[in-house]
Amino acid sequence: MHRTVRSAACLSAAALLTAACSSSDKPYAHDSQRHPTAAEQMYGTTGSNYAPAPSTAVVVTEPAAPLTVPQPVAMVAPTDAAFAQKVAASNAAEIELSRIAYVRAHAPEVRAFARQLLIDHRDMAINLDNFALERGYLIAWEIQPDMARSIERIRTLDGPAFDKAYIDLMVQAHSKSVATLETQAASGHETASLANTSLPTVRHHLEMARDLDARL
Repeated sequence: MHRTVRSAACLSAAALLTAACSSSDKPYAHDSQRHPTAAEQMYGTTGSNYAPAPSTAVVVTEPAAPLTVPQPVAMVAPTDAAFAQKVAASNAAEIELSRIAYVRAHAPEVRAFARQLLIDHRDMAINLDNFALERGYLIAWEIQPDMARSIERIRTLDGPAFDKAYIDLMVQAHSKSVATLETQAASGHETASLANTSLPTVRHHLEMARDLDARL
């Protein structure tokens, strides 16, 4: 009988041990429950492959300077009537200067240059006059005060000094004329076509004047 009781006790102990081993996936009451770390909550990792995100540096920049927006060419170009008057005054001055140079030039090439300018600027003056008359522009064929003073100074010179002063003045005058015509040609105004027509001739005059200026 005692042997039977001991066997039953052994069987009961074995059953309890087996039950305890089969439930090893559940923590014991005295074991603490493991909670996910902040990194695991954010990045879904156990921590072995966790790499912190690169820190974002705060860059303080100076406020950008306001951009200067260039004005459209049409806003800086003269109106049609103002342009016609400006070109008329330029033609009048160059015709007068070239008339003087054709008579008083010392070097034959300077006289030939003055003759070419007389022919070309007379043609340009006629085209401008017709253009203005057809559109009702009242232009005055008068020389501006600054060019009038230059003409008076030229009259006092003679020989090579006259040639040099005349050609220097032609380089300056035609440089300004080319810039004026180029601006007007890109303006979209009605006189843009007139400026485009005159540009090749005036550019050629400037090239000839610079060439002569280098050789005098």
